[in-house]
Amino acid sequence: MIVLLVVILGFMGMAGARADEISDIIERGKKLYQEGKYSEASSELQYAVSQIQNLQAEQLKGLLPEPLSGWTAQEPSASAAPMALFGGGITASRTYKKEDTGESIEIEIITQSPLLQTVMMLLANPAMLAGQPDTKIVRVKGEKAIEKFSAKGKKGELSLILEANTLITVKGRKISDKNVLHQYMEKIDFEVMKKTFGG
Repeated sequence: MIVLLVVILGFMGMAGARADEISDIIERGKKLYQEGKYSEASSELQYAVSQIQNLQAEQLKGLLPEPLSGWTAQEPSASAAPMALFGGGITASRTYKKEDTGESIEIEIITQSPLLQTVMMLLANPAMLAGQPDTKIVRVKGEKAIEKFSAKGKKGELSLILEANTLITVKGRKISDKNVLHQYMEKIDFEVMKKTFGG
């Protein structure tokens, strides 16, 4: 409980009305904790965590890139799920389309989720990819990534992990050239993402 309280208090510097509301929740939790009402304090602080994660989700959504020339993009979406649900974590995604060819790209960014462990194992041990067709390790802006592309199926996927806690996946459908996967991945500002969500 003490550790949770200390971690949450670290977010009290956030600006804006939403942050003030969260600060009030944290103060209530702190007061309940000092009164020895641990169950109620835990509930308040967990609620504060969920609200902070929602702020992080909105922040993550803002890091999704604009479409390439000749493409259109839907509005980005974001959500934060507790660890007990679907692996937990904070997720943001956006879909891009090229009307004249029917090509589509989806970018999904997941952070603070245990689901990242599987991809991390594959990146750390490329031999595990040996049995997977059309799959190989590549580099994007200096970062190791897993590339899957089927020219016959006209679909592909490019995945990489930043700072051991953020998974970025670019999926393509009806694409004839895998380079479009790399072009969209390269539009993401890795440095800003590292500063924002780095461990």
